[in-house]
Amino acid sequence: MRTHYLKKFSCLAIALALIMSAVVSANAATYFEENGFKYSPISKFNCRIYEYTDSKTDVVVPNKLSTYTVLEIADYAFLNNTAIENISFSNAKSIDVIGEFAFSGCTSLKSVNIPMTLDKIGYAAFMGCASLTSVNISSNISEIKGQTFQNCTSLTEFTVPNSVNTISDFAFSGCTSLNKVVIPKAVKNIAPNAFAKCDNLTIYGYSNSYVQTYAEENGINFVALDKKTLYGDVNLDGKIDVNDATLLQRYIAGESVLKDDAVKAADFYKDRIIDVLDVTAIQTFIANGQN
Repeated sequence: MRTHYLKKFSCLAIALALIMSAVVSANAATYFEENGFKYSPISKFNCRIYEYTDSKTDVVVPNKLSTYTVLEIADYAFLNNTAIENISFSNAKSIDVIGEFAFSGCTSLKSVNIPMTLDKIGYAAFMGCASLTSVNISSNISEIKGQTFQNCTSLTEFTVPNSVNTISDFAFSGCTSLNKVVIPKAVKNIAPNAFAKCDNLTIYGYSNSYVQTYAEENGINFVALDKKTLYGDVNLDGKIDVNDATLLQRYIAGESVLKDDAVKAADFYKDRIIDVLDVTAIQTFIANGQN
């Protein structure tokens, strides 16, 4: 009888050991490295990049590593990599996720081109990229998550993709050089602090939209994308008169500064050259009573 119980116990112990071994094997990621990319399979055909070990300044994310298609950039994968200046996903035909803090602290990073296949950019993914000046996102992301571009102090312009409906907490906070953000009609939710400390910001959106209301309620300059340009209306007051001619003369003489919309309106001849001919044309227009 005792031998019988010992055999049963031994069989049970072996079975438990096999189960535990299988669990450990399932949970223990297997890492490989190729061309500076440390990666791990996440399925039979796909993989996730966990780290970049090379020192190249221009990094092109590959479509495949070995036989695996690259689907994701893991959380923290390029964290605090100060060598990288440009990151391109042009070859990554299937990538759909950039993880949390993935490029945070990449202080030399200047430009990023994110492809259509991407549908998620993680929290604080590009936070603290102080040299970042160019971000081109053509992806299907629905949200710009919290702190995604926080403290990207060299970023001057940004166009929000048409797929986005939410801009979350501190998404662009501390982007002190940011002066133009284009926001589509699809955006229906913007956190009150999304653009905190962006003191020179002008939001470009559509008239009578949620975006216009947001800008006005938060004291941010707003320009309507659907507003027609009245050429000759240099001071943008809705009419053409001597004040416009005078302001344009001062601008040409270097005595005043015009916003982008005013410069466009000043180009009376629509030849992309602002000069004394435009002033003369405006004065003639006024003298002939054509206003």
